[in-house]
Amino acid sequence: MLNKTIIYTIIRLLSCSLSGLLSFCLLFLSAPLYAVQITLNVADVAAPSFTARGIKVVLAQEGSAEFSIDELHMAEKIWRKVHVHCAEFLLSSVRVTCHKGKLDAIPDLPFTFSYEFASQRLELRLAAKANELWQVSADFRAQPWRATALLRNAQGKRLAGLLSPDWPLPTQGALNGTLVVHGDKAGVSQINVDLQLADLAAADASGLHAAEKLTGKLHVDATRTGQKWDWRGALDWLGGELFWQPLYLRGGHTLRASGQWDGAQLKVTQAVASLPGVGKVELNALWDVKKSSLLEGRLVGMNLSLANGFADYAKPFLEKSALSAAELKGLVDVDWQYRNGATQALLIKLRDVAVVDGEKRFALHGINADIPWHAQLQNVAHVAFADGELMGLPLGATQWQIQMRGNDFILPTATLPILDGKLEVSDFRMHSVNDMWQWKFSSTLTSISMQKLSTALHWPEMHGSLSGSIPKVSYQDKLLKVDGTLLFRVFDGTVLANHLELFDPFGRAPRLSGNLDMRELDLDLLTRTFSFGNIQGRIDLGVNNFELVSWLPVRFDAKLASSPGKYRKRISQKAVENISSLGGAGGVAALQRSFLRIFENFGYERIGLSCALHNDICMMAGVEDNGNAYTIVKGGGIPAITVIGYNRKVGWSELITRLKRVLEDNRKAVIK
Repeated sequence: MLNKTIIYTIIRLLSCSLSGLLSFCLLFLSAPLYAVQITLNVADVAAPSFTARGIKVVLAQEGSAEFSIDELHMAEKIWRKVHVHCAEFLLSSVRVTCHKGKLDAIPDLPFTFSYEFASQRLELRLAAKANELWQVSADFRAQPWRATALLRNAQGKRLAGLLSPDWPLPTQGALNGTLVVHGDKAGVSQINVDLQLADLAAADASGLHAAEKLTGKLHVDATRTGQKWDWRGALDWLGGELFWQPLYLRGGHTLRASGQWDGAQLKVTQAVASLPGVGKVELNALWDVKKSSLLEGRLVGMNLSLANGFADYAKPFLEKSALSAAELKGLVDVDWQYRNGATQALLIKLRDVAVVDGEKRFALHGINADIPWHAQLQNVAHVAFADGELMGLPLGATQWQIQMRGNDFILPTATLPILDGKLEVSDFRMHSVNDMWQWKFSSTLTSISMQKLSTALHWPEMHGSLSGSIPKVSYQDKLLKVDGTLLFRVFDGTVLANHLELFDPFGRAPRLSGNLDMRELDLDLLTRTFSFGNIQGRIDLGVNNFELVSWLPVRFDAKLASSPGKYRKRISQKAVENISSLGGAGGVAALQRSFLRIFENFGYERIGLSCALHNDICMMAGVEDNGNAYTIVKGGGIPAITVIGYNRKVGWSELITRLKRVLEDNRKAVIK
């Protein structure tokens, strides 16, 4: 047997054809293959579409061949240590063929390869079990040249090596269909794709993008004219599930689109997407491929259902907002226009829309709106709703006219009916600075029946009225701030609130802080309302530096004390028992065992109690302090009684539990 080794350093191929390399090999075949083993070493092969380094070809005397490549670059992918074995290899001046071929990377997919030099025809067939077939036929001599790929039950997981590792990579599923490519001397000139996907599954390494049991059809036609491609496509997503953080979608979507691509920009001249349970959306866009940015775009949708549209496509992005638990119903028309890096116009029409918070914080029904917003033009938005609810308070019907110009919104006056009163808003102004929204307004709350208010909020029945004024409210950088002092009248006294600040009011954990100053509240009205027993007199209550997180107190300094002045001061035995029970059952038992239990009412000189809350612990104090003891009620008159507390550290959660228990035990008897 004769061994012949051929070593060549660099081969430069000026076309995609390998005929030059194969012809080069034939020059060195000076003896029949049955008597010669030929080893060919090539350092570098380069072509416009690929490069290969460290090529070694061994042609054995029994007709087999071994091909190895140290590094192969093709389609922006790199393969290393590529090895191909041909059990039956034939190389002649007419053709090159490989039967019973096997690639180490896919040993379960044997192939047959054939290429005829004169006709420049190529045939490649890869077949495996389960009727899987990948077949490529090409005629490079024809003008234009043509290549066709036929897929039958082709396993999608085999494509994972051709895709970017950052993409969701297929793990199962099958592809069926054809891919037809035409070309000329300048390269590929036409592409036609017709594929069917069945039970396709894919996922990325992060787990934020995944698909399961995808079934669908894809059709694409693309034609090149000069440097520009004209394309059109159709996608029918028939079934399966898709998770694309934070969206979770099911099959039933369709897309029809057409446009151009010049290598730098992708233009969608027309596209129609059908969204199941929502409606059809039309759009066009111009996309900068290199910068991955949108240059122009427009989206139009008519009679879109908000029920599924909001739940499927908007709500997943609002997890930390006030709408995270909301449900929407009704119809909407949308026309969105984008250009020069910003939205230029947004036209919205709402028809019989309802917004309901799942946590029962707010609700609006019968919303109808026409909002023709433009970045440069001045317009007026008309907004109306039939009724609603805010934190349990019923809201009446209203209509607003909002003046708009760019990012400036003005509502000169507005009225919001609340129960039998109303909130009158004046000089509402909202604008955006550096993509951050700011707004301010002032308002007045007209008289609201406390009886209706307490019923609506499921409180013990109260009497009187609630009214007040709000000098100025502003919102900036997630902070809602009240400038000045709020004034309300309740329980025949006054309530002043100042330094009020509410951070992240529309988020999941709003934080409220400020001060409250309540003066000369009528204890008779107050205690009768909450069925606490009867106390006659006047009381002042100051709550300074309070802070609520998610509407639960975490810090405050509260002090309750009898108001100055002359007035009747009496306290019932029931009230004494309830005050005592807040500190445990010992005080109640002592009272019941003494002779004082025969009296229904007692006189007192002063009432006082304070609590400094920190870390869920109340540091208690009273009218007078004596070591660990403190006086809550100081007796006066005949008969008189004094209530003393002995525990200065009281758990806030436990104190609230005891107070609720007292109120529940006494709620049956309400004195009007």
